[in-house]
Amino acid sequence: MAITLARIDERLVHGQVAYSWSVAYDVDTIIVVDDICAKDETQKMLIGMAVGKEKNGRIFTVDEAIQYFKEGRDSREKVFLVAKDPDVYLRLVKGGVDIKSINVGGMYYGPGRKQLTKSIYVDEKQIGIFKELQALGVQSEIRTSPKDKSIDLYKLC
Repeated sequence: MAITLARIDERLVHGQVAYSWSVAYDVDTIIVVDDICAKDETQKMLIGMAVGKEKNGRIFTVDEAIQYFKEGRDSREKVFLVAKDPDVYLRLVKGGVDIKSINVGGMYYGPGRKQLTKSIYVDEKQIGIFKELQALGVQSEIRTSPKDKSIDLYKLC
C-alpha cells in the first residue's frame, strides 16, 4: 500500500477533504489517525458519513495505524492519511511509517499560535515538531485545496 497523500487538517475529514483531495490524488482509502476519534463512536459515525460510500474509510489510533502500515495488507491500496496535528505524523514516522511529504491545510488560530498563512497558525511546539520532521527528511507543504500553489512550510517557520 502507498500513502498517496498525508494531510494535516484540524477538521479531519469534511466535504472538501473527502471529495476534492481524494479525487485529485485518485485514492481509494481515507485513513483518519486520531487517538480520541478512534475511541468515540459518534466521531467515527460522522467521519464515516464524510468519507462516503465511494471510498474505504478507516479510523485508527496512532499505534493502530503504525501496525496497519507495518502489515501492509493490500499493496494496491492508495491511501489518503489525515490527522489533526504534526505530532501524529512525527509519531508515525518514528514508528516506521513511510511518509515522504505532508500537506498542511488547516491549522487554525488559537492562543499562542502565530500566523504563517491565512489558514495556518502554529505554536512553538508545533514548529519544533515540523523541524524534527524536516530533519527526518519529510517535506511539508501548505495548500488549502489541490489547485492551490504549493508553499514550502519550512521556509515560513
